[in-house]
Amino acid sequence: MKKNLRNLLFLGLAVLGIWYFAIKQEHYQISFTTRQPAAIVYNQILEWKGTKENGISKIVLDQGNQYSELVQLVHVGDSIFKYHWQFSKANDSLTQVQVRITDEVNGFSQKIQVPFSNNDFVKRSIKNVQEVGDAMVLNTKKFRVHSIKDTVFPGGYCAYLTLESTVEKKAATMLYSISDLMGYVKENELELQGDPYLEVIHWNEETSEIRYNFCFPLSKSDSLPASTKVLFKETPSFKAIKAEFNGNYSISDNAWYYLMEYAEQNQLTVKNLPIELYLNDPHTSGTPLQWKANIYLPLVD
Repeated sequence: MKKNLRNLLFLGLAVLGIWYFAIKQEHYQISFTTRQPAAIVYNQILEWKGTKENGISKIVLDQGNQYSELVQLVHVGDSIFKYHWQFSKANDSLTQVQVRITDEVNGFSQKIQVPFSNNDFVKRSIKNVQEVGDAMVLNTKKFRVHSIKDTVFPGGYCAYLTLESTVEKKAATMLYSISDLMGYVKENELELQGDPYLEVIHWNEETSEIRYNFCFPLSKSDSLPASTKVLFKETPSFKAIKAEFNGNYSISDNAWYYLMEYAEQNQLTVKNLPIELYLNDPHTSGTPLQWKANIYLPLVD
């Protein structure tokens, strides 16, 4: 009996050893949760550049599956560490973030040391993930997304410019181009019939490139003066889901991901072509958290 138990124990240890040294890839694993959608977490980690304090010389994107996993190669001196981030829903309001960290240069020695010591590799791993987590917490303080509901975007007639930029530079691109629209309105003594809005007509989520119409609502008329720059069109009304956004309009795209997550959770089919309706003039509306925009995602009938 004792011999059989000994054999079973030996077999169990052998299987465990094979799994640990031959199959298990990561040397250290860290998990945490956040209230931000997985897409925002994904983009936040993409922005992680490291600092001189943690000795990181560069971070290279290796591979990944957008919004569900991300693999980075982190270079520290002569060492290379692989950070395999994975994102999943812990529940309706929380995103589970799990990162599996591997030492690509000293793998075997880490397998020996990590279970028994809090070595430099473990300390560095904790510090780096903490740095990313702190950046996420700071990010949540810059904006609010709330009051998501079904609605109808009213549409209407507008003067517009078609612009191209990355998502991150959309606000700066609109600011650079707004003089053309405002100039046309003032020169022809026209009255705006609503708040300006951005209408995305193409979004490459992998490269973050967008093409969009920057629109000023006007009363429809056949006698509007012609322009070499400004175009005119009518946007039909459509069913949509809407979120209210408070924050700097340069980061209002964060609301896009909350709407996309809401649509997925509620089994709604949407077009990932957001519309942002700006309700405040940033020059006269106090701090960014006092600015308000309504963000829409069109529903597919």
